[in-house]
Amino acid sequence: MTENKVKAAIATDDGKTLTTEHFGSAKRYLIYSLDFSKQAVGYLGEIANTTKEEETHGDPEKAKEVSELFAGIPVLVGFAMGPNIVRIRKKFVPVISRERGIAQTVALLKGALPAIKKGLQEAGDKSIIYLEGKHAGTGGNP
Repeated sequence: MTENKVKAAIATDDGKTLTTEHFGSAKRYLIYSLDFSKQAVGYLGEIANTTKEEETHGDPEKAKEVSELFAGIPVLVGFAMGPNIVRIRKKFVPVISRERGIAQTVALLKGALPAIKKGLQEAGDKSIIYLEGKHAGTGGNP
């Protein structure tokens, strides 16, 4: 996509709420387009989680598989991120929603577009973006 548009993946098991499991353990992911120039978020489709179960908590192989699954999708949205967040922050902007509902999370994503765009431009580890209430904040550590 262009620098004014990127894709985001939202971790879900049921298509209505964010999974309470870690991002990489969701059954499926809803894919959205984030349009920075139009300040819009649009639904594109969904993909199944085809990664293997973790052998151990924070398994580096799981981080590698998640990275491969989301090649071309630089924004990852979940209710919870696991210990592999330290590995994926070099390639992806992690977004943690304090809302469980997909509709509420998508609405908060729209308001967080400036923070997400800034995060995408960061070299090295990307800031973690937190979606809460009507605004988004960033933080360094999960």
